[in-house]
Amino acid sequence: MNSGIYSAVSGSLAAMRRLDIISNNLANVNTPGFKKDKMSFEGLLSGNINPPAVPQGSTADPILQKENIYIDYASGPTTQSGNPLDLAIDGDGFFAVTTPEGTAYTRQGNFRTSADGNLVTADGYPVQGVGGTPIRIDGSNVQIDPKGVVMVDGVQSGTITVVDFTKPYNLTKIGSALFLATDSQAATQASKAQVQQGHIEGSNVESISEMVELIETNRYFEACSKVIKGFDDMASKAANDLGRV
Repeated sequence: MNSGIYSAVSGSLAAMRRLDIISNNLANVNTPGFKKDKMSFEGLLSGNINPPAVPQGSTADPILQKENIYIDYASGPTTQSGNPLDLAIDGDGFFAVTTPEGTAYTRQGNFRTSADGNLVTADGYPVQGVGGTPIRIDGSNVQIDPKGVVMVDGVQSGTITVVDFTKPYNLTKIGSALFLATDSQAATQASKAQVQQGHIEGSNVESISEMVELIETNRYFEACSKVIKGFDDMASKAANDLGRV
């Protein structure tokens, strides 16, 4: 089989994966605190991964595309909501929340109060205060200063934990806007960012640029499909027509 078809198939598979990522980004364009995924490519010879059985140079190794998927942690636009439980982080850092998988981290600050009076995320996970304790909201007048100190009816209720990690971040998504440290032993550090009460950070997905990439990737996939069909037609003619000569 002509080795060129492997390159075309590799390109088609990469395009399909990229279409999935772009579609997920667009689906979360209005999700607060969402961080988009991005994909980069690099070409490599298949022989570099799986050495061919034939002597080197006796055949052409098909060129494959190796994709690298990573998270773009750039901040999204911050808007004023007026809700005292909406919080945004001005700078680098994450809110720490308690989940069944352990401590997770998020920049999705559209918090609310649970039935038992704790400050929780939109998914119901408790927001951690300093020391890992939940934040109690037993009152109507909630004031949160830039350092995350929570005052309820004039009484301090706790301090919201805002942490950061050494860059580059080594985090894994477990939801639309939740992250877990890939290394459970990774040390966190206190963030120097400020908390903005009554504000919410939006998704960092730019819908126009994502739509452009969607069109480009779709056309790339179509081009790869045409190349595959061309090689298939060539193989068909070689098997059927040449045999009659």
